[in-house]
Amino acid sequence: MKKFLSLLLMLTFLAFGGCAKSEPAAMVVNDVEIPQGVLNYYINYGKDYLTSYGVDVTDPESGAYYMSMIEEQGVDIVTEIAVVRSMAAEAGLTVDKTAVSDALSKEKTNFGGDEAWQEWLTEYEVTEADIKWILEYQMLADALYEHVNSDLTMTDDEVAAIYNAAPADYDTYKFAHILLDVKNPTDEAEWDAALAETQGLIASLNDGTATFEELAAEHNPDSTKATGGDLGQYVTASASPYVEEFGAAAFKLTEIGEITQEPVKTDFGYHIIKLLDRTTGVEAAKDTIIDEQLGEERYNRYAEKVAEAMENVNITQDYERKYAAEEPADDADTAADTDTNTDTEGDKTDAQ
Repeated sequence: MKKFLSLLLMLTFLAFGGCAKSEPAAMVVNDVEIPQGVLNYYINYGKDYLTSYGVDVTDPESGAYYMSMIEEQGVDIVTEIAVVRSMAAEAGLTVDKTAVSDALSKEKTNFGGDEAWQEWLTEYEVTEADIKWILEYQMLADALYEHVNSDLTMTDDEVAAIYNAAPADYDTYKFAHILLDVKNPTDEAEWDAALAETQGLIASLNDGTATFEELAAEHNPDSTKATGGDLGQYVTASASPYVEEFGAAAFKLTEIGEITQEPVKTDFGYHIIKLLDRTTGVEAAKDTIIDEQLGEERYNRYAEKVAEAMENVNITQDYERKYAAEEPADDADTAADTDTNTDTEGDKTDAQ
């Protein structure tokens, strides 16, 4: 995602969506109807955000003020979203509905099951249609960003020259691991036992009597126990976050699904590493290189276009505020310091 999607990227665990027919729009901005559920999301996110900083939004004396601040910022955010959607429409930009549905399905998997997903929808007062509406917005905003900057780019030869000079800076890898941890590093017998067990697990994986995910769930002492060993992030060899021994073995894997055939010893114990995914080559690195070289200039141009459009915003149906409270005298400084608004045009956060 591009830098201007800071708030929505920060909320990477989310997928956002369309307006339910049975509920009237919360606002109409530049002829764009904003679903009530979309505004509900930002209000509820704001509540959670302030709560995480110790602010009690239910406090009888100060709660109404904080809720009015959250509500106002939610309105500001969805107003800008509507403006961007209208700009995309004027530019003739559309998104693939199948891609939106696929993105929604992918985000739902983050909740670990339909029951948890439905609970979250209820808690945040949103529907799947609301979620898809914002997912669609994210895609339209990406398309608009590229449209605005269509003449501010690099030639294929320029991109290739940068990539070929340091491919390890741009090829990305995603790994999973199984870890047999050694709780007492000074106990040689424990190291020997962990090594033997790890060798046995590799044999089980090779003959198909166990899956990588099953063994990770059984043995991993860290949070990857719940993710089938998936370490989550895409990394490059030149900026690896892993300890040297782990990285040396991991980056030798070349085929997706391939596992290390020898136990990998680190200070934590013995690992089996699996290559889950990789992106290599100039084409895969193109967007990263362009953003790296021209990102600030491209972002500024996009931000200026959105700012110009915001100056001429046309709100034909405003949101009826539910909270209108004066700022509590004792809490004025706290409120100012605990701003829930992350600029939707700002630098990256990648909400999940």
